[in-house]
Amino acid sequence: MKSKIISNGRLILIAAILITSGCKKLLDKEPITQIVASKDSTAISATDAENLIAGAYTSYKGYDFGLEFNVFDRIVNGDVIADNAYAGGDNTANITLDLFTANSLNGNMDRDWRDAYGIIGRINITIDQVQKCADPALSAGRKNEIIGEASFMCAYTYFDLVRLFGKVPLILRPANTSNAEVLYNSTIIAQSSTDSIYDAILSDLWFARSTVRAVGASPSKFIVSEGAVTAALAKVYASMPTPNWDSVLYYADQTIPQYSLVANYNDLWDNNHKNNSEAIWELNYDGYSTGDFIGNWIPSINVGGSVGNYEGGGWKKFNTPSNDLVNAFLAENDNIRLNASITFLDVSGQWSDQYWQPNSYPFLTKYNDPADGTNDFYMIRLPDILLLKAEALVKKGDLIGAMGLVNQVRARVNLPPKTAADAVSADNIIANERRLELAFEGHRWFDLVRTGKAVEVMNAQKDGSGNNLNYNIQPYRILMPIPQPQIDLNPLLTQNPNY
Repeated sequence: MKSKIISNGRLILIAAILITSGCKKLLDKEPITQIVASKDSTAISATDAENLIAGAYTSYKGYDFGLEFNVFDRIVNGDVIADNAYAGGDNTANITLDLFTANSLNGNMDRDWRDAYGIIGRINITIDQVQKCADPALSAGRKNEIIGEASFMCAYTYFDLVRLFGKVPLILRPANTSNAEVLYNSTIIAQSSTDSIYDAILSDLWFARSTVRAVGASPSKFIVSEGAVTAALAKVYASMPTPNWDSVLYYADQTIPQYSLVANYNDLWDNNHKNNSEAIWELNYDGYSTGDFIGNWIPSINVGGSVGNYEGGGWKKFNTPSNDLVNAFLAENDNIRLNASITFLDVSGQWSDQYWQPNSYPFLTKYNDPADGTNDFYMIRLPDILLLKAEALVKKGDLIGAMGLVNQVRARVNLPPKTAADAVSADNIIANERRLELAFEGHRWFDLVRTGKAVEVMNAQKDGSGNNLNYNIQPYRILMPIPQPQIDLNPLLTQNPNY
């Protein structure tokens, strides 16, 4: 089998083909980097179109690509690499990422690359086929709505890729050919510049905003809404190499009035308040025994067992909360969010740990239904956008307005208001508030990177006894290594510097 990438003018294409036995069927779930070439046929029905977008959503959250990339690895890449957690468990790839010793053979990064492009491939096929659908049962409005939802998921996947790897191949459409020779001879694609990638992200998001459903039109917050799009636009403009803070403010203001904070922070995690008032974009999981039979298995690998048996029968769990994060909660007397996020248990006699004493060992418990995998996963919540707007206000010189937003988030967890004498202190307050509010939701590392604090913060990390952890990371490690297996498949890929 050979997996290849294809180009077709401006729209770079995605394909995978069995050279020896022809093309695989349209929705094959084989976990390869690229998805099959799109069908040449234009004769798909309205039902086919609906099935394609349903398959794209399932792929984004599900077992073929999305569950590891968009949930488990989001926590690893967002919290373990940062100062919120240690790798835990026994996965060497996780551990080397945690210690900043990962190289181009790191299995996590190869998996993330393959899964991301698998999602993109599924989405590109959806867009291509739905665009060609001439079935009158598919209205023009619904056709654009489907394409907008798919475009949003494509944009957000590229947003993750560019933040992880920097320059990556920009693949926006599938190849409309089943000719093996054509595919084989058109497989080598160089990386696009980060500016080009961000331009493509913005283009997809602008299109999506004009076509997707209004907030509240669907009871599921997983279905892409206009609010999810405007929130994503705010995040993208804040994360670009040169942030556009005016645009951050604009899109944050388009988003915030459509949502409201849940009164009780604990209700966000009790599994009884799915698709709540502050959820902007949320991966919905029915669990292993109902609905689509896709469960979120993240609680079981972070915690395991059932309530009261978090130790998981002696198996050391992944994503262990860090001493630094616990101390940050304690320094604020932030007991509500600490207790919602972390549970301390006695694991004496089960394992030793260089970071924690076994008689009081922390477990990530924001996602607290390990039994059936019914926990949803928040991709974007209102506090993310409130605090992002606060950052933008600081950049515009409005410290009072910025602190007002911070204090709105703090009031929900009974913390006293903060004031800032200058922009530096305001930025520090906002960064800390984002850390405590959004812990284990995959944001912290990207926050440190976009604010230019990653190297400084990580090199200052200490263990529970106050000893420096000696990460000694260099600036080049802000980007992850391009996976060597992908370079082997595509020699036009260039490795990120110093790897």
